[in-house]
Amino acid sequence: MYKIKNALLLLCALVASIQVLWAQRYQYTVDLTNLQDDKFKVTLLAPQVSEKTVVFALPKIIPGTYAVSDYGAFTSNVIAEDSKGRRLPVKQLNTNQWEIGNAKKLYRITYEVEDIFDTDKEHKIYPMAATNIEEKNVVVHTPGIFGYVEGQNKLPIELTFEKPADFYGSSAKLPVESTATRDVFHMESLDDLYDTPIMYGVPDTTTVKVGNCEVLVSVYSPNKTITSGEIADWLNGLLQGARKYLGGKLPADRYAFLYYFKDMQIQQSFQLGMAGALEHTTSSFYYIPELPANVLKSMLVDVSSHEFFHIITPLTIASREVKEFNYDTPVLSKHLWLYEGTTEYTAHHVQVQSGINTAEQFLDKLAEKIVDSREHYNDTLSFTQLSKYAASTYADQYGNVYQKGALIGACLDIYLLHLSEGGYGLKNLTHDLGIRYGKDSFFEDDELFDEIARLSYPEAKEFLLKYTQGNTSIPYEDFFGLVGVRYQPGEAKKLVIDENASPQEEQLRTIWLTGTAPCN
Repeated sequence: MYKIKNALLLLCALVASIQVLWAQRYQYTVDLTNLQDDKFKVTLLAPQVSEKTVVFALPKIIPGTYAVSDYGAFTSNVIAEDSKGRRLPVKQLNTNQWEIGNAKKLYRITYEVEDIFDTDKEHKIYPMAATNIEEKNVVVHTPGIFGYVEGQNKLPIELTFEKPADFYGSSAKLPVESTATRDVFHMESLDDLYDTPIMYGVPDTTTVKVGNCEVLVSVYSPNKTITSGEIADWLNGLLQGARKYLGGKLPADRYAFLYYFKDMQIQQSFQLGMAGALEHTTSSFYYIPELPANVLKSMLVDVSSHEFFHIITPLTIASREVKEFNYDTPVLSKHLWLYEGTTEYTAHHVQVQSGINTAEQFLDKLAEKIVDSREHYNDTLSFTQLSKYAASTYADQYGNVYQKGALIGACLDIYLLHLSEGGYGLKNLTHDLGIRYGKDSFFEDDELFDEIARLSYPEAKEFLLKYTQGNTSIPYEDFFGLVGVRYQPGEAKKLVIDENASPQEEQLRTIWLTGTAPCN
């Protein structure tokens, strides 16, 4: 009886503590049925604070963009109130921060958010990281809409959307409550919130099952040029190949591809021709021109493959700078070669291994990257320095992470296969790094090369010190030669199969291109 009584007391205490924790949360409400001049009102029931003054902020920079965004520029009329509706003093400190006085009485914050897609303001925000507020489509890019009280980043967040009855909110997260006119989402923290884009509109969605993972494809195509069903068909081979490439199981149980296709007749606030995609842990958002489906297919599969493989890095394997992201001040990691470079390489490598592309197409893609990286970027710039200062000093070199960064991945993969006689490649290394760190921990920037040496070979660290941290150009003829591929810089075809390759080189080439050893 005594033990049962004590157990019940402990249970009651646990329930009470959970209730207190959940009571200390952000409660956001947005009414999507009341849009005016491409704006809507945001209401926040704020968490309790003990300070006399607090700072309410929107992000200056977010993960994945490696550039300053200044989302606060699209926030206006910030009002803070106590529980009786009396206003508290608010002072704007800079573009992204507002100081609230008498904050112990803070109960509610309201403000207006302006659409970025159609704004007249000058800005440097990428379209795939922007917001759209229209009657037919609302892109809820969460960092551009929802702010936070500094020092309260770890609290849970509740989002309530009042919506038109025919609207559906496409997202990797499912609402915890949903009616025809209302959705409620729960987020674990600010990081979780900013990692979760939602696209509202009349739904064009297709869901496919890929092994353990339910994959949502959601499309907004204003002229109905392309459908979610078409894209789902295109991605099916890629996703099945990705499952095999990753050992038979995808690293998430739900994933969402969100596609916004821009009407070519409509002028928006971005530079002409700008398009792109942004990765999130279990979703990705795409801003693509609305062109005929047959024109888009190849590009869309390539870009979708790249964003999907970010599910591995930096979203699972990453440094402190990524996992404990500073939204106020750009503090970037040195390892863009890993986050963007190896991801770009893997996006193409999986397509050749799964038979979507031929070996020739794969080599042509890598050859294009060699040419682009050497003709348009500084080939001897330290890649770790480029990464660290990608948002400032070396912003003009950032595009090279998709060119030379991918080539670093390719050459490291080949070198590891060579050292292991075909038994261990980049795919194995990223798998082992994922086990070593996982989504809930991080590595220190200066320790990564040592950890790679420990998991694989000391020579891998030497490679990275020389060609990634150092300023030595990669001798492509040497590394591609290890797998019987000839690099010929003076020819139209830069990378070709070497018909005079040794048996060992041919065997490694087969493993590299197919993922399996040749039958003897």
